[in-house]
Amino acid sequence: MQCEKSSADKVMRGPISKQRNKHIQQVLVEAARLAPRYSDELALLYERERQRGNGNRATLAVARKMVAWMLAVEKRNKDFVPAGEFKRTAAA
Repeated sequence: MQCEKSSADKVMRGPISKQRNKHIQQVLVEAARLAPRYSDELALLYERERQRGNGNRATLAVARKMVAWMLAVEKRNKDFVPAGEFKRTAAA
């Protein structure tokens, strides 16, 4: 889980987890560096966060989004379907 503190309109995010597996964290960050090349949604998130801060902060935002997706897939116990493919199959 991630730590989050907020004051007025400012939100400060802490590390993804204090109790972490360093190997999994390293793999997640490396995947987050590549993910914007393959996902338009993650590319937009990366660019928006990069405008607000630096590249490392943007990479962590992508990693957090990926973790949220993984947790949602696990919770629903269904396969992951990207948003673009979901819209195409729902319309068909």
